[in-house]
Amino acid sequence: MDEFEKAVSEIDERSGNVNDENVIESANDKDIIDYCNNSKGLMTVLFTRKKWVNRIKQYAEQYPSEVQIKYINTDGSVIAHVPVSYLRIVRPTQLSDSEKKRRAEILKRINAR
Repeated sequence: MDEFEKAVSEIDERSGNVNDENVIESANDKDIIDYCNNSKGLMTVLFTRKKWVNRIKQYAEQYPSEVQIKYINTDGSVIAHVPVSYLRIVRPTQLSDSEKKRRAEILKRINAR
């Protein structure tokens, strides 16, 4: 059992839930979120992207009662427990070609100042 599975099972043991259907994996990376409905409202995350690793470390430092780092892998990835309320899924904005052109012109005017 790897460290991520250990961290997930730790939440499952507390809640009594087995939640294989709640695992979200990113297609491009190895980032994984295991959402868990439990009384603590926690989810287990594994992040490999530097941006998210740094953010989790920052939050663990600032909010130790909410974010607990369970394991830092040798490759720099991090496994942590974070509140489910931290999860936010947003669809990327789809811009038309004319809107992209309009925004590019606005940026050119701002940069020309």
